[in-house]
Parts: sequence; structure tokens; C-alpha cells
Amino acid sequence: MSEECVPAEYAEMDLIEAKRFDKKVRENFMPAITSTVKQIIEDYGALEGVCVDVGCGTAIFAIELCKHSRLKIYALEKEKAISEVARMNIEKERLADSIIPVLGDAHDLPFASDFADFIVSRGSYHCWEEKVGVFKEIYRVLKKGGIGFVGGGFGRYVSEEESNRMKSLRDHSLKENAKAYRSPDKLRAVICKADIANFRIIHDKAGLWAELKK
Repeated sequence: MSEECVPAEYAEMDLIEAKRFDKKVRENFMPAITSTVKQIIEDYGALEGVCVDVGCGTAIFAIELCKHSRLKIYALEKEKAISEVARMNIEKERLADSIIPVLGDAHDLPFASDFADFIVSRGSYHCWEEKVGVFKEIYRVLKKGGIGFVGGGFGRYVSEEESNRMKSLRDHSLKENAKAYRSPDKLRAVICKADIANFRIIHDKAGLWAELKK
């Protein structure tokens, strides 16, 4: 699920609360979403093929990525109410042919091995109870030659003012979990424990990310 303003009662969220969460993300964090999508397209080109968005939240990010690529996106979310709002958002944008909402858990991805050309997870890393296992799952699902882009941040195209505002909101909401976005060494150690050799850590204005290649 996306990192922004994750409520304490997330696991028990109903549809009304999920819609409220969706509204909050749109009002506070759209600059980060558009910035990160712009960065991904700039760095990886005109993406096409199959994509999995792990922890997609209400699919705001998946929708933006879909509009700027030729990807078929599987938007994975574990919370039923959030996934239902994702489905509503996808249908409202008339993107049901390109984005498929999937109810599932990052720890046991419901996809075959060598399934996806591109896997992205923005902001769900702090929610993973068994981070090493999730990275193993992501690597398993990637096709040979595929790319995974996992982490959190606001992208390189947000202004300093926007970045500071969103960082303050994020850190207040996540509290101790916010530390996950400040430790490149811990992220590197997790990926090494997952036996993934071909990766690099990105830690700059764009945030803290891991780029995986298979």
C-alpha cells in the first residue's frame, strides 16, 4: 500500500474509510506521484509489457503510470476495501483494459515465475513484515531482463517546498516506520539476504530506492 498517511486502523478499513484515504492521498501527495512516474519514464524509456504494482493502494500511481506507458498493469493490494476503491478509480478512468486490480499479499505474489517485465512498489516497503521474502518474490516474478523499482520518495521533479511539506506529513504518519526511508545500508542488507546480486541503491533527492535487474 502507498506510504502516505497510512491509518492505524488500516487492516480493518471499510469502504467509506478507504475512500477517505484515497481523497487524502490525492489532496496531499499527487506531486510525488506525477514526479515519480515522470522519473521512471525518463530513466527506463517507453515502458511496455507486463507490470506489477506491489502495494498499489487505491491505484492512483498505477493509473498515472498507465497514462504514460504501454504497460498492462496488475495492481496488487492486500486490503479488500482499498482494492475495491482501486477498482472504482480504474473504471472511472476507463482503464479497465490496461489495469487489473488483484487482491493479494506481497509475501506470496499470486503470479507465475518470470511473469513481469517491470515491477514497481512505491511506499509499501515499510508494511512488509518479512522484507527479505518479499524481495525474493519480486525477483521470482520478474522476467529475465526485467526491472524492479522498489522504495519510497517523491521523485526528482518535486520542488524543495513540496518535498519538505510531503516529508513532514509522511514522517508524522509513519512515525518509527519512517526510518525505513532513511537507511540505504539496511535496504542493501535486506536485498543481499534475498540473494539478489544485480541491484543498485539509489539514495538522492528522488528518495531511497532499490533497482533490481534479472
